[in-house]
Amino acid sequence: MSILNTQSVGLTTLILYLLSTFHYLLFLTTRKDKIAIVGLYASRIGFLTNGLFIILLIMEKGSSVLFTPKGAFALLAISVISVFLYFSTKYRLHVSGIFLTPWATLFMGISLFSKGIPKNVFPLGAVGTIHIISAFLGYAAFMFSTIVSILYLILESQLKKKKFSVFYHKVPSLRLLENIIYKSITVGFTLITLSMFSGAIWSQKLFGTYWSWHPKQVATLITWFIYAAILHLYISGKWHGKKLCYLSIAGTILIVIDFIGINLLFKGVHSF
Repeated sequence: MSILNTQSVGLTTLILYLLSTFHYLLFLTTRKDKIAIVGLYASRIGFLTNGLFIILLIMEKGSSVLFTPKGAFALLAISVISVFLYFSTKYRLHVSGIFLTPWATLFMGISLFSKGIPKNVFPLGAVGTIHIISAFLGYAAFMFSTIVSILYLILESQLKKKKFSVFYHKVPSLRLLENIIYKSITVGFTLITLSMFSGAIWSQKLFGTYWSWHPKQVATLITWFIYAAILHLYISGKWHGKKLCYLSIAGTILIVIDFIGINLLFKGVHSF
């Protein structure tokens, strides 16, 4: 398969995500569910072409392409869409597409126009694959929890002011939103835990040690403890509602700082 064909698949994915974003933004003004459904189907087809794009990249350049911006952002795009499709379909939360599809579009655009040449080449294997995929899906789940947290805060504010927008008419109750936040954090926490354990095994295979105190490992461990604390506080009944939302948003901000900071400041397996 030629590079041109691979890029064509990537471009098709980008167009589908743009189409999905357009329809969800149109849904914001028209409030017609049929328009949101068009966006949903565009995301579903985009998910398939996104996956094909990643497969073609690996076939052409090897698994090391996942250590480049092209591979990493393609994975991030499909991870965001995967989590979005799961939760939006399960809870009919169409309005979340207004926030999430633009991010998938951005990530896919960055991937499409980035280079696929890694600074370092590491053997991936099954364990490495599990480590990377579970990490990106976990990040996407945390991102989704933040989006729903923002929706919760908007709806809660509208209820207080008695001024209602499309978010009031198209989102479920505050209680259900809170439950979705908790479940998405739980999914993200489970996936990050899997990523940490598989990463330790992978590290042992690559470097002969399960833990090397790399800044990324330390930052991920700190993130794990923070989300463990969030889940504990929620389950114990101490932090609900707005407090849970603020914690969810803060956790995602930390992940973004971690992701950007590691790539800018440090070299190694966790940097491009």
